[in-house]
Amino acid sequence: MLDSMRKSAGGPVAKVLMGLLVISFAVWGVNDVFRGYSSTAVATVGGEEISVNDFQRGFDNKIREASQRFGQPLTKAQAHQFGLDSQVISELVGLKAFDIGARQVGLAVSDKVVAQNITSDPSLNGPLGKFDRAAFDQQLQRMGVTEKAFIKDRRNYLVRMQLNGALDAAVVVPNTLVDAIATYQGETRDASYFILPPASVGKIADPDEKTIEAYYKKAAIHFTIPETRDFSVMVLNPDQLAKTYNFTDDELKAAYEKRRDEFDVPEKRVVQQIPFATEKAAKEAEEKLKSGTPVADIVKDLGLEMSDVDLGNVTRQQMMSPDLAKAAFALAPETYSDPIKGPLGYAILHVGKITPGVPSTFESAKAELAKKMASEKAHDQIYDVQNEIEDARAGGMSLKEAAAKYDLPITTFKGLTAVGKDIDGKSPANLPNYQDLMKTVFENGQGDQIPPADSDQGGYYWVSVDGVTPSKLQPLKDVRQKVIDLWKVEMRKTKLQEMAQDLAERGSKGESIDKLAASVGRAALVIPGIKRASQSDTFSRLAVSRLFALPKGGFTSAPVGFGDSMLVIQVKSIDDPKVDPKSKEFTDTQSELEAALSNDMLVSLVGGWEQDLGTKLNTELLNRLLSENQ
Repeated sequence: MLDSMRKSAGGPVAKVLMGLLVISFAVWGVNDVFRGYSSTAVATVGGEEISVNDFQRGFDNKIREASQRFGQPLTKAQAHQFGLDSQVISELVGLKAFDIGARQVGLAVSDKVVAQNITSDPSLNGPLGKFDRAAFDQQLQRMGVTEKAFIKDRRNYLVRMQLNGALDAAVVVPNTLVDAIATYQGETRDASYFILPPASVGKIADPDEKTIEAYYKKAAIHFTIPETRDFSVMVLNPDQLAKTYNFTDDELKAAYEKRRDEFDVPEKRVVQQIPFATEKAAKEAEEKLKSGTPVADIVKDLGLEMSDVDLGNVTRQQMMSPDLAKAAFALAPETYSDPIKGPLGYAILHVGKITPGVPSTFESAKAELAKKMASEKAHDQIYDVQNEIEDARAGGMSLKEAAAKYDLPITTFKGLTAVGKDIDGKSPANLPNYQDLMKTVFENGQGDQIPPADSDQGGYYWVSVDGVTPSKLQPLKDVRQKVIDLWKVEMRKTKLQEMAQDLAERGSKGESIDKLAASVGRAALVIPGIKRASQSDTFSRLAVSRLFALPKGGFTSAPVGFGDSMLVIQVKSIDDPKVDPKSKEFTDTQSELEAALSNDMLVSLVGGWEQDLGTKLNTELLNRLLSENQ
């Protein structure tokens, strides 16, 4: 829930907050504060509980994120081995300590700020780009939280951001430190260099028979035909099931009567929603409106602009609260409502232009309704169909027989390697891009009954391994020339590196770079203004790194950025620029340092709150939760 909330409203500080809290918890230690006790909460901080739901939600999110990174689903047991449960507890404890500590120092945000934050949240916008009640309800359902809990967590988040802002404002980085770091980052170097192409080492003679045989064994992987497999893939997706469903007119008409609102064009109203912190403030504003005070003056007194209270042309579903929607759609045009209690306080509504709704007809909705009903039924029944197929396979039915019985597509692939390509490096155009498909093929044997996996369309796919061709080292007589050619490539590379190192050593002993270049038929070039982060096809990262490790006049060698050539390099000049305190470079460096120091302060502050408040962990309950469904 907190992850989703942060992503909805996050800024630069929000992106690092959770990581900082984990760090703070690690810094101050967990051994002394974690003690088992009996409770329905997984932990308490300062006497306030962290619920099982919060832990499970956070743990599930961690497992889902890790599964995406690893490219395969993780079990709870595996997640525990990776320490994901401890990470979740650390984050929840840190956030709870943060919230309690913030309250203790008197930090708070108003209902108006919370309301503005939620209604301006892009993730809660509808098709018109404004806050949409339906989108809000869907978000709550996805997150598994109530509206009240969501608003509470959003309020806590805004308080945290308020404290972060105060810490940022309190940090002052000395200009001397900024100057030193900016100068280091801004240092540039001019380099003299020349390139040694592979041809510089001349012709490489063929190796003798003993060397060929030794290299053949050493580099056997290059001469081995990889294991290939023949396999079949059967697919069951909802759209396949949906095509098999037909509905009578009576069934469609009955469904239409229940779902008419999905096809009607809803009534829209231009609505203004003026928020108030208390009922008293709302009633005072109501009296002013009745006495003729312009609404713009009332809005201005609240510290808002008229654009802040304008919801636009909205439907009922786009209103934040059902109570507010009911009141708004009961008003006559150009009238104001009485003060109404909403989820974030009181509000007075004003309705402007009304656009009547347009009712649908059964005939106009029939085709789309049938399509929707078929899709919904397919999604509802696809698991049952999958189970039926699995029962049939358990009884001895082959995948090809199952495909024929259930009229499902099945595709056979032959001679593919573990990366989904044939031995010539080509991938079949019709090979599905299912996650872990080839991994599954190569982790199971021929004839194994492999469980179905999730397809990318809300359905399932099955795999059967039809044949296995083991990897095979090709006889030396068949790859002899390939062995010789590869040996020559490696030998040329080794000799080229030795040649470049020797030239660099001669330069360090006093020979000029022009003389060194001429000795190998090359010409020295100059490249100006190389920075520490520079990289190009000519200067590799290793070349730049070695260049900046040298004094003026120093020599080194390194590979080029692209290709097999080598560089011989000399530091021609070093420029340590004086960074202008008014420059963007200086201010960017200053901002980065201030953020780092602010983060350090946050770590210390939250860690101190955790110690002062005291933390207890319900190890018995956590162990029980982790043991379930593993």
